[in-house]
Amino acid sequence: MVRLTPGIPAGTRTRLVEHYGPTVRTWLHGAGNKIAATAAQSEITVDGFHDAGWTSVVAVGRDAAGQLVILKAFPDPDRYHHEQAALTHWAGHSSCCLLGSDDTARVLIIELVGRAAGGASAPNDAAERVADVLPQLHRIEVEPDSSVPTLRDYYRQTVLPRIQHRASRHGTAVGEETVCGALDLGAKLCTERHRRAMLHSDLYAENVVFDAEQVPVFIDPHPKIGSPAFDWAFWCVYYRQDGGFATRVALCRSHVPDLANEVLAWSLTLAVDGALYYTENNDPDAAMMLQVLASPELAHVRW
Repeated sequence: MVRLTPGIPAGTRTRLVEHYGPTVRTWLHGAGNKIAATAAQSEITVDGFHDAGWTSVVAVGRDAAGQLVILKAFPDPDRYHHEQAALTHWAGHSSCCLLGSDDTARVLIIELVGRAAGGASAPNDAAERVADVLPQLHRIEVEPDSSVPTLRDYYRQTVLPRIQHRASRHGTAVGEETVCGALDLGAKLCTERHRRAMLHSDLYAENVVFDAEQVPVFIDPHPKIGSPAFDWAFWCVYYRQDGGFATRVALCRSHVPDLANEVLAWSLTLAVDGALYYTENNDPDAAMMLQVLASPELAHVRW
């Protein structure tokens, strides 16, 4: 059982300062009051705060009918509006259900999954269950005027320059040829036309929780508009650093066979980006990411 704290947890404060920088401390000073005001307006009783996440403050409460809810406050207006847009688009189909929002305070009210913060215990066949429901996030295309950024722009403006910058110092550890291949492949993927799906694009295990019936529900998106293959690739590479990349690729092949080659292409770019990041930060996960890059599944990806 996850323990709630009466105030914003120290761990939450530390992670937000690491993510946003020291200027976020001013916002953190008033974040609890923002959540309290939104809760009062919506007749929600706040039970406490949940120590989770890098980009928001999370409180748990219950509405007038007794339904358990999450109140999620954001310092970054873009993160707030993008998550709001994604949850509205998915309308609770395999995603957490958006119940309300306070644009002034930048607080989302979300149905709590699994009767407790963090959801129910994950089943042994969690990966298979996630693969079964992931296509539901992509079933409805997004309108061209969506406010959510595109995957193409994100890669061109952020990911590919980041790979180039880090490779200037750590490219040898990852493999110069592999880095160059990932850059070429990423640029090519950004020129191709893909379906306009709403992507979660942050499919770590902590962002996939299970309800009381052990059905996976996607939470905490960092949404982009682009090809569904990117979500599958992110899930294959990053869901867990457990050596399960090959298993997840096999599940991808069985569930979305037409996307399999594109998934592997995006996977290569993601793994190179991750390997460079972990190497730069002396993170032990660098070894696992290098194993992904050396896997037979990526051996035949061409750029």
